[in-house]
Amino acid sequence: MTGIQEETLRGFAIGLTHVGRVREQNEDTFFVDEQKGVFAVMDGAGGLCDGAMASGLVREALTSLTNPRSGEDLLEQFESRLIVAKDRIERASESADGAPMGTTIAALLTFKRNFACLWAGDSRVYRLRDSRLEQLTTDHTEAQELVDQNVLTVEEARTFARRHVITRAIGSGLDLELELVSGNLRPGDRFLLCSDGLTGHLEDPVIGTFLMNGASRLAAQSLINGALEEGGSDNVTVVIVDIDRLAGAEGTFN
Repeated sequence: MTGIQEETLRGFAIGLTHVGRVREQNEDTFFVDEQKGVFAVMDGAGGLCDGAMASGLVREALTSLTNPRSGEDLLEQFESRLIVAKDRIERASESADGAPMGTTIAALLTFKRNFACLWAGDSRVYRLRDSRLEQLTTDHTEAQELVDQNVLTVEEARTFARRHVITRAIGSGLDLELELVSGNLRPGDRFLLCSDGLTGHLEDPVIGTFLMNGASRLAAQSLINGALEEGGSDNVTVVIVDIDRLAGAEGTFN
């Protein structure tokens, strides 16, 4: 016995959602399961029929996740639940005479010392590490595509007429196409998952300032309040995950 103990890093989370100051219905929802290391924000796609149902069906599918044996197992379980959710959304669409239904998703999976982010649409995942905020996801929107092609600047994209048009989602008539990034966790990491009701009103430096202030619940409420004070034109949802240190073993996402 060397006395050296490997570590697993685990997330402790808070999620909040608000209908905003303009919308009558909240089409956002979120999912938090600290034990399984799964956190997600879903935003029913604007302009589609019953986005609240679509986002809710994804959340319902995630509730059947079981304790993972490995990072690969967690990833496979997560993706299989999204396939189930897409099938349910398609059936719900058929029952509504073919009216399109869809939702974005931004998810954080944690296992041992590692994480994976998976997303489709314009909900985002950020990481605050050593007081530096980094956007881990890239929006799947027409506006972002034009920024990538140097047709629009980032500033122009914020007021682009079609900035809310998403190019990927979990929905009827759409291929399920997720993007993934992965990396290592560190004690003290703070992740933010959010819908575009937050990022449409608050720029990254402001978001970073709120995230650095206080406990997770206070930071989450401050972010919600900040979006509301700037107009609250959309539903706004945030999930904050703080990474802490616990005893355990190594694990990876493959």
